[in-house]
Amino acid sequence: MILHILSSEMHRERLGLPFELSEDFLQTHQVVAVLTGGTEGKFVQLVKEGLIDLKKPVYLMVSGHSNSLAASLEILSYIRQHNGVGKVMMNADDTLLSEESSSRPLVGTPSTSVLHSDRPLRLGVVGFPSDWLISSRTDYQQVLDTMNCELINIPIEEMTSLGEVDPGMKGAEAIYARLKEIVLKYDLQGVTLRCFDLLTTVKNTGCIALSKLNDEGIPAACEGDIPTLLTMMVCKRLTGELCFQVNPARIQSNGEMLFAHCTLPLGMTEKHEYTTHFESGIGVAIHGDLPIGDYTLVKLSGDLKRMLAVDVELERCQYEQNLCRTQVWIKATPEVAHYFLTDPIHNHHVLIRGHHANEFRN
Repeated sequence: MILHILSSEMHRERLGLPFELSEDFLQTHQVVAVLTGGTEGKFVQLVKEGLIDLKKPVYLMVSGHSNSLAASLEILSYIRQHNGVGKVMMNADDTLLSEESSSRPLVGTPSTSVLHSDRPLRLGVVGFPSDWLISSRTDYQQVLDTMNCELINIPIEEMTSLGEVDPGMKGAEAIYARLKEIVLKYDLQGVTLRCFDLLTTVKNTGCIALSKLNDEGIPAACEGDIPTLLTMMVCKRLTGELCFQVNPARIQSNGEMLFAHCTLPLGMTEKHEYTTHFESGIGVAIHGDLPIGDYTLVKLSGDLKRMLAVDVELERCQYEQNLCRTQVWIKATPEVAHYFLTDPIHNHHVLIRGHHANEFRN
């Protein structure tokens, strides 16, 4: 039997396996049950210990809660980067890995005109990328040469030196003020923040800070995610739209997908309220409702060689306690669902208002 179960103490729920697989399937396949987010590093450790063989197909069993799917997509992207084959399993019937159907036609190679900025840009990386972003790595020199964007490493201590702040909105605003100081100090046009380090040091979150910077026209990504920040920069330059960094939470084979995250720009909302950060249950995060209608889902790979840009429809908003706080259902095509389940570009994607897919293909 080859079944590894990954879960994280970061999530308070105790989750059981989402569904059962036959004994025959478990005896003949590599199966990993990814029950929560924050488990990507554990998968890498299994590979290093020889308990997972990337020369053989890997099946990732996921639940619809606690960032299980988000972690699985980062793991699957890592598998593909290492020339392996894998698939996300949403239910017990979804077990056969089809090589005939490919998601690659959806994913193009971005042109120089799409990636390159006419003016030099300085982008801040405050703290290193979060440990669980195992496939979302970037070559700084390649980004400078290809996109005319200089990535500036900034010690996380410039944020954590705030010390413990008020646990509510006053503290969230203090985090915003400090991050804005950093943006001005280093003359940044965009920034990504290793925000989870704030939970144990500052005792509040960066959700409000990142939301406000995005509203001010300064693309701001969380978790130190550089490819997502670069995606936001391209989106802003080509469309001028605000960007919402999202985690996939549930995917259905017909193309309906649930996305969620906590750093929504308020300029994208119809209405909103403040709540706690999902994983930690502390600080201030945003639950917002977005207008129904046309959107575009975009993601640029860390090596700058792949880009997804597809027109989608936002069908409805929802709220559940066991997910990141802003939650939206998107209607795409079965091909988009297949892309996520077999060959995604990392985990986080970017959602913008309007249909703009053609603008990313010039």
